[in-house]
Amino acid sequence: MVTNVILSIRPKYALQIEEGVKIYEIRTRKVNLEKGARIWIYKTMPEACIDSYVELDEILLISPKLAWKQYSSEMCISKTAYNSYVKGKKEICLLKVKNAKKTNKKITLKELRKKIPPFFPPQFFKKLNPNEEILKALENLLK
Repeated sequence: MVTNVILSIRPKYALQIEEGVKIYEIRTRKVNLEKGARIWIYKTMPEACIDSYVELDEILLISPKLAWKQYSSEMCISKTAYNSYVKGKKEICLLKVKNAKKTNKKITLKELRKKIPPFFPPQFFKKLNPNEEILKALENLLK
């Protein structure tokens, strides 16, 4: 069974992932997921919605310096913003994603909160249980 998670991402980075330009999503904490997990992309404000998902291809635990040297062009972030984000970290987590897909419709934060009160977008990520109402609502976006 495929693991489903919601991951909060800024809209500009979400768009780059959807376009296949951004291959690596940066996290400053270790993410414990298996290859093949479905990552539902929650676009943060001002969009505040879910309308796409990707498949997790690989997780790399790597030093910030080496990550920048090897993968900077596929992280789609400026050196200044990157350094600010990873400052003080000895190790970061790169989520290599693939197969980005748009859903048939989007679900807004307002709609999520109506269906699943109280829904709060994850600060890190939220693993979804197979019987959760939110997963059913997200899977309906694919129909």
